[in-house]
Order: sequence, then C-alpha cells, then structure tokens
Amino acid sequence: MNRMIFTAVFAGALSAFAFTSVAEAKKKPAAEASQQEGGQQQGSEGQPGGDPNAESGGIPKYQPFPHFRNFNLVEINGKAPPVEVWINIDATGHAAGFDGCKHWNAVFVIGGDRLGPKSMPAVKDAKCDPALAAFEHEFWNVMIQGPFWSTKGDELTFKAPKGGATLRFQRGL
Repeated sequence: MNRMIFTAVFAGALSAFAFTSVAEAKKKPAAEASQQEGGQQQGSEGQPGGDPNAESGGIPKYQPFPHFRNFNLVEINGKAPPVEVWINIDATGHAAGFDGCKHWNAVFVIGGDRLGPKSMPAVKDAKCDPALAAFEHEFWNVMIQGPFWSTKGDELTFKAPKGGATLRFQRGL
C-alpha cells in the first residue's frame, strides 16, 4: 500500500514539473514576440540576417520537394557548369537527368530536407573528355552522399552533408 501511495505521489510531482516546464516554454515565444512588437526588433524576416522562421516561433516551415519539374544546373561551388546539366525527380523518387557526359536514371529517398540514394544510378555509357569527366565526378560526389536540399522560389539547392560541394539548380520549362 505504501509503495502505491509513494508511486502516485512521485508520478504527480513529476507530471506537475513537466507541465510547468511546458507552460514556461510556451510563454517564452509569446514574451519574445511582444518585445519585438514593442519596437525592440533585433532581426526580422525583412532585414538581412533575420530569422525566416521567426513568425512560427523558430520552427522551420515545411517545404515539399518540387516533384515532376525539370531543374537546370546553374552553378556548382559558385562556378558555372561547362555544359547543360538537368535533373527531374518524380513523387516516387525515380530520377532522370543528364550529368554533362551521360544520361542517367536513379532512385532516391526524399526526406524532409535530405535526398538519399536508394540505388546506384544507371547510366548510358558514353565517353567524354577529361574536363567533363572531372565535372561529372564532382556532380556525383554530391548526389551519392545524400545531400541536404532546400528550395527558394524557383531554385533548388543540394548541399553535400560534410561541407562538400553545393549544386544550385534553376527551374526549367
């Protein structure tokens, strides 16, 4: 009997502590919002360096992956690609594209902010000069690592997970 009473008291104290912490956490964003409205804005969405997720209390907004759209590569690590490179991924993760040397098909797992290769790409074998082969190698280095993806307007960006290359695509027609 004493053990049951002790367990009930302990559970009640623990839940009271948990609810208090949750209530304080909910009050904190409201207090910060009221400070910002009071003229003490230190960084808003319209100002450079502001937090784009400030309106939602710092929680990132969900952005769906842009399926069934062609994207043309605009730059890789700040440099323009030597040839036209494109990619298209459907809702099931099946992707097709051209990497500068070869046409390819692959399957990717599309996460909330990450693209994971499910299979190695099937390529149509073609020979290309060494400069294009080096570019193709850099492109696949990012794609095979499971890059983080983000969208902004008509742009799709893939960033390698370990500080590697960045691929920036622009939506095509």
